[in-house]
Amino acid sequence: MESRQRLNQDEIATILENDDDYSPLDSDSEAEDRVVEDDVWSDNEDAMIDYVEDTSRQEDPDNNIASQESANLEVTSLTSHRIISLPQRSICGKNNHVWSTTKGRTTGRTSAINIIRTNRGPTRMCRNIVDPLLCFQLFITDEIIHEIVKWTNVEMIVKRQNLIDISASYRDTNTMEMWALVGILTLTAVMKDNHLSTDELFDATFSGTRYVSVMSRERFEFLIRCMRMDDKTLRPTLRSDDAFIPVRKLWEIFINQCRLNYVPGGNLTVDEQLLGFRGRCPFRMYIPNKPDKYGIRFPMMCDAATKYMIDAIPYLGKSTKTNGLPLGEFYVKELTKTVHGTNRNVTCDNWFTSIPLAKNMLQAPYNLTIVGTIRSNKREIPEEIKNSRSRPVGSSMFCFDGPLTLVSYKPKPSRMVFLLSSCDENAVINESNGKPDMILFYNQTKGGVDSFDQMCKSMSANRKTNRWPMAVFYGMLNMAFVNSYIIYCHNKINKQKKPINRKEFMKNLSTDLTTPWMQERLKAPTLKRTLRDNITNVLKNVVPPSPANNSEEPGPKKRSYCGFCSYKKRRMTKTQFYKCKKAICGEHNIDVCQDCV
Repeated sequence: MESRQRLNQDEIATILENDDDYSPLDSDSEAEDRVVEDDVWSDNEDAMIDYVEDTSRQEDPDNNIASQESANLEVTSLTSHRIISLPQRSICGKNNHVWSTTKGRTTGRTSAINIIRTNRGPTRMCRNIVDPLLCFQLFITDEIIHEIVKWTNVEMIVKRQNLIDISASYRDTNTMEMWALVGILTLTAVMKDNHLSTDELFDATFSGTRYVSVMSRERFEFLIRCMRMDDKTLRPTLRSDDAFIPVRKLWEIFINQCRLNYVPGGNLTVDEQLLGFRGRCPFRMYIPNKPDKYGIRFPMMCDAATKYMIDAIPYLGKSTKTNGLPLGEFYVKELTKTVHGTNRNVTCDNWFTSIPLAKNMLQAPYNLTIVGTIRSNKREIPEEIKNSRSRPVGSSMFCFDGPLTLVSYKPKPSRMVFLLSSCDENAVINESNGKPDMILFYNQTKGGVDSFDQMCKSMSANRKTNRWPMAVFYGMLNMAFVNSYIIYCHNKINKQKKPINRKEFMKNLSTDLTTPWMQERLKAPTLKRTLRDNITNVLKNVVPPSPANNSEEPGPKKRSYCGFCSYKKRRMTKTQFYKCKKAICGEHNIDVCQDCV
């Protein structure tokens, strides 16, 4: 029997089959492996765990040296790409950690730690939701919007004190308008307009009339400039304890919704996402092998199959309180809190993986297994399994410590990969490509967070900003877009219906978010005629309400001055134009055919 539950690849493909911007990271075909970092290798060179060619039968150019160094090695299987076993029964690391070179006797039954009794999918409260707006509001809730509106209005009062001419663009906001602002950001994400300046974004000749139909450029800039998510007066006293305090409340609400709305599968991925930001931030990170290089670091946990983001914690630098634990161990235990005791497997890279962590996670209350690359400088790794010139390329060496299995795999002459598993593994090699099964399983489950980050960046609401809380807010929107689409796909497939692709999903979401506010704008009697026509064309089937009092009978009841004559004529009339309701005299009245009307 298998020692762990494998991924259902058909289900992965079905859930995201219509997403044009999604391309899963297939380690056997992709030319980039962002999970295995440089320090995996003993010589710190760029390398990939998947790079292996069938060179196990190549002749060693230094045959004499090889024969001397390999005198104590026994090649047990040439057909399995040379699994090399040592003659001694046990070997030790630098810290005297003892490993066995042979696997102990097993009962032949699947270990209890590898048996999972849960099904992947949305929770009961959101199992039947297929409307894009309702799926999105599972994560960006009304509570989040109310909190933003509350503190944004407080900031607007301060901003208006420095204004001389206060127009309607600088009035207080409300919940409906804030949802419309989120709708604009959603549309910029799906149309790839987030990099445009506001002048280009609200230029009808350049970007169409949809943006200007929702709000004016001045109003959009004022809302973005005044948007706040906390009480600024409390920051000086609270920032010493929590540097994330400007967005802490909203972040906790959002992450709590991510935890509650989905039950993950048996394989999880723990990795980090770098939210690009180059402004001033006390915990901004520089990671050179990431595309953005500078930004805010978020260790997160995703479902390995569907890429749903389950939990994430901001990395706050030196102010992170780890309770004495190493950083990697602290984040793995914190991120997996919602799945403790469920026998799931966690795949992570060498920043998180350690042998004490793997042993500790097998015990109560965690009951989780770990599969991940491990750095070559760990003191538990014996010198006997590290790189040597005598080892053929493609060879593997295994050592065991109870349920722990450590494999040393040589993909290139000067490179070595170390992988640790706590799934009670055997020394098994894939016959087709010569890789250990542990590495193949790692390659299948390592890309959950990377694929999630890829989907966030493919349709991103990020705009240029100097304030890191706004960068975090944009990141929350991107995460909510992906998670809500995964919920939507699950529910559609469960109803045996084909889901729309993610681009159409985002377009429908933007329309649902902005329509109520556009309908509200049409009620304004002073709205410009061209703007009213633009909104009507966008809404299409929505009949614009008349600015006149609908309770009164149609037709003028008293005379008024003509709206087209000079004020000197003081010409009065009872006739009104049917569309704009302006008074019009006989001189300016024109006949229009029924078709033109």
